[in-house]
Amino acid sequence: MGLKNKPGTFIDRYINNSNVNKHRALELKINYLKGLAFEYEKKHDEFIQKESQLIESYYLEDSQPLNNQLNGETKSDIKRNKLIKKFDQKAYWSRRRFKTSELRRNNEMKVESLLELWDKAQKDKKDDYLKILDQKYPHVSHNSITTNKIEAKIAILDERKAKQYKMMNLKSQKIQQTVKVFLKNNSSRIAKMQNKNTKLNILIANYNQKRLKEDQKLLDRYKPELVALQNTQHSEKQLLKLENHVDKIENVIKMIKDESIHLSVSHLKMYFGGIKAINDLTFDVQKGEIFGLIGPNGAGKTTVFNCITQFYKATSGNMILRNKENHIVNLDDYKTHDMIKEGIARSFQNVELIWELTVLDNLMVAAHSLLITSFFDHMAHTRKLLREDKVIRTKGYQILKNLGIEEYAFRSPYGLPYGVLKKIELARTLMTDPALIILDEPAAGLNDAETRDLANVIKKVNKEYGITIFLVEHDMGLVMSICDRICAISFGKLIGLGSPKEIQSNPEVRKAYLGDDDDE
Repeated sequence: MGLKNKPGTFIDRYINNSNVNKHRALELKINYLKGLAFEYEKKHDEFIQKESQLIESYYLEDSQPLNNQLNGETKSDIKRNKLIKKFDQKAYWSRRRFKTSELRRNNEMKVESLLELWDKAQKDKKDDYLKILDQKYPHVSHNSITTNKIEAKIAILDERKAKQYKMMNLKSQKIQQTVKVFLKNNSSRIAKMQNKNTKLNILIANYNQKRLKEDQKLLDRYKPELVALQNTQHSEKQLLKLENHVDKIENVIKMIKDESIHLSVSHLKMYFGGIKAINDLTFDVQKGEIFGLIGPNGAGKTTVFNCITQFYKATSGNMILRNKENHIVNLDDYKTHDMIKEGIARSFQNVELIWELTVLDNLMVAAHSLLITSFFDHMAHTRKLLREDKVIRTKGYQILKNLGIEEYAFRSPYGLPYGVLKKIELARTLMTDPALIILDEPAAGLNDAETRDLANVIKKVNKEYGITIFLVEHDMGLVMSICDRICAISFGKLIGLGSPKEIQSNPEVRKAYLGDDDDE
């Protein structure tokens, strides 16, 4: 019995895989060009801000003394204030030297009394010095001629400031023109790439339709064989193999017909020797929803995640994903490191950051799969690499800003609050441009306030980024407040699937996880 679930000829499959890879590569280039356009626009804004600050600081530095003179301050006052400042500085250092020398010879109590005497003598000395300065530099109000001269100097400064702003605007116009030309060319390139991607989307959709027809034929062929095997004495292994294959075909057909399904898990089993960690688990995750997986300790929740992300190879069952390119893939055909390319990112129960790097650098490391630069670019540190590095750095900072933790961007993760570290992990998953984020107990170790804050962040990510969220959590308050649908399991088996209200009212769930009312 030869099992087949590969539609079309080898050439057809090769062409479709090539189209998927082209679509993926074009999407990366489009995102890079959009980021580069943002950098060019930011460059102009930064120029205006920097130049304006310089002009204003120079103007303030030159005009402040003149404005002080207009307010009544004379040259004698300026000279007097400088001498007083110099006297105070000299007295400060003299006091420190005196205190240091006395501490070597006397105890602290005696030194304090000596300092009081020193301060009193210094005050008398300063009073005498101020009297001498008052006589030597008396305050004389400005006459009208002096006032006019000061106003004339301020007018010259205003004129110089206006000229500097004019020169800045001329430079700004040149930069704007350069940016405008770049943005026009960039927009044209992006439009061409988006047109190519639209065509590739059509080709992938056509392949899926072709796959639907061929899979339907295979299903019509295998179902009678399955019935015949069930009615006759054949090896159980052969029967399970055919049942699993028929189930896979049915799931692929279901996902091609219903584009709202993002992930379909059916009859998933994971055995560790005689222990059934997951036992015939089936559920669908809808595109764009927040889907929760709950269950008591040891129910197999993290094992489900490890099977989906291929940390574990499932004993049997099927996990079918609609990837970022809208291509239907069987996750069993991929390795763990392929999950990011297919649009899946995950976090872990324990915070897994690179503690020697800054928060922003941690995010940049996560974006390595999105790089369009080549090995040569990295070896030679080409201009393209430097531009891409800037684009990714800006993207990381924007994500941190969206999550409200941009103040920690240039700090080490060491010593940061645990709630902030959890947000950093979530930010890191966003750097990979995922379509599906898997969160393994995101609220573990958080207090009530941090949990509420994290719940708002998760809802924000789901809404603003349009990402499907699949989470495991013990905190029922968090799960019930943010999840659209919830799957409850116990000892690896499904005991409830539905909305939060349906799960709360499910007697099996209350008995296994939330606690049965009859026990009170």
